[in-house]
Amino acid sequence: MMDLTKAALPNTVEVGGKAYSVYTDFRLWMKFEITLSHMKSGDHIEVGYLFKNEMPLFCPLEELTAFSRPKDPLPRAMGKSDVIVLDYELDADLIYAAFLGQYGIDLLKVEDMHWYQFLALIKGLNESTKLREVMGYRCYESRNDSKRNPYEELRAMWEIERISQEDEAELMEFSKIFER
Repeated sequence: MMDLTKAALPNTVEVGGKAYSVYTDFRLWMKFEITLSHMKSGDHIEVGYLFKNEMPLFCPLEELTAFSRPKDPLPRAMGKSDVIVLDYELDADLIYAAFLGQYGIDLLKVEDMHWYQFLALIKGLNESTKLREVMGYRCYESRNDSKRNPYEELRAMWEIERISQEDEAELMEFSKIFER
């Protein structure tokens, strides 16, 4: 969440009580979020590209996700949902089109945009953008009507699925059968 009472946006990550200077451009933090979305249990990821000068010897992902996913008091969470509403990789075209259409910002030409500015602009996209439309489909919850519901079909068309760790382990075992 942005704090407009301050002259600048955050540019450090605190690890073990020490502040480390980080690059804040949205492209780097988008890359970090994409890497996290592909991460499997036990994986280690390279994060050195996020740090400007000095890098901690060990950096728990929680410290970096605290920066990449700043706490926001609103909207309040209503129940638990594991629905993926936005994927920076799959939705790249829609993000680009939304920023260009609504804000006139060409994300391929912008020199530098702080990650928090980028997140604020994502939150501020109006309902007329295709990205917000698709995000709405992904959030749609069925009312269990017996009638055919076009929103159910749209949700299924745009749903982002992540394979569970159990399913992935099963696929790996199955693939080993054919290796030789």
